[in-house]
Amino acid sequence: MTITTGEEQMRKSFHEHLEELRGTVIRLGALTTELVAAATQSLLDGDLALAEQAVRNDDVIDALTHTVEDDCFALLARQQPMATDLRTILATLRIAHELERSADLSVNIAKATRRLWPGQLDPKVRGIVDQMGRQATNQTRLALDAYADADPTWARALADMDDAMDDLTKSLFRYVLSLAPADEATVQQAVQIALVGRHYERIADHAVTIAERVVFMATGEYPVHGSDRPEVAGDIG
Repeated sequence: MTITTGEEQMRKSFHEHLEELRGTVIRLGALTTELVAAATQSLLDGDLALAEQAVRNDDVIDALTHTVEDDCFALLARQQPMATDLRTILATLRIAHELERSADLSVNIAKATRRLWPGQLDPKVRGIVDQMGRQATNQTRLALDAYADADPTWARALADMDDAMDDLTKSLFRYVLSLAPADEATVQQAVQIALVGRHYERIADHAVTIAERVVFMATGEYPVHGSDRPEVAGDIG
């Protein structure tokens, strides 16, 4: 089949737009990673000003997510991409959603700073939260690296890292539950800390999902949990 000059120009323009879209998602991921780290620091330091800034920064992430969605829909409507290009757009839509959810969870962590203030975190709790924040930040960053490089090999690594986050969550819950019953304020603090632990766990889960979408984007298959065998992802190949 002969490809005309006009078609070549259209394809070139299409791939230029895809590259711009990739850059926007990478920026979205960087902002999300920064928000996870800032929310963690605000909680550890009891820094209300940093917490408020983290909450405000989520507006930028929401706006950027809408930009990604609009660009994806425009490419689908105008270009009618096939095969790999179609997978890339579909995966990008999902990845942007996962990043937005991680940002929302980070906002919840920042808001916990206000709810716990002016109380001080128990040293044991502080240590676990610090580890969870670092783990969530690292997993989100690695998931973005996988997307930036279109490298499906990160999916298994992210799944293994998620086991570490699950262990930290269990350690946090066990410690909180082991504390002797106290006054209502202490109980409320324990509830907030348990919720924070759950938020970190979900951020890590979103990172794993991003890595799985990269596998789909690159290969047309999804990794099967608990197996080295990929799962064919339907008719888009």
